Amino acid sequence: MLDRQRLNYVDICKALGIILVVLGHTYSISETLYIIIYSFHMPLFFILSGFVYNKEKESQYRI
Repeated sequence: MLDRQRLNYVDICKALGIILVVLGHTYSISETLYIIIYSFHMPLFFILSGFVYNKEKESQYRI
């Protein structure tokens, strides 16, 4: 098995995305900030999950 290291910038982006999701679900933010957060926080998770996708690893879990 290959020894793979975690990509720190991906982990930082995921943490930032989680913080933005929590911030976006609070009621005390302005509408402008709400629109900005909701314009990219879900696409951020889709892009990051596609970036770290490994087709070989997926084939191990098929029935």
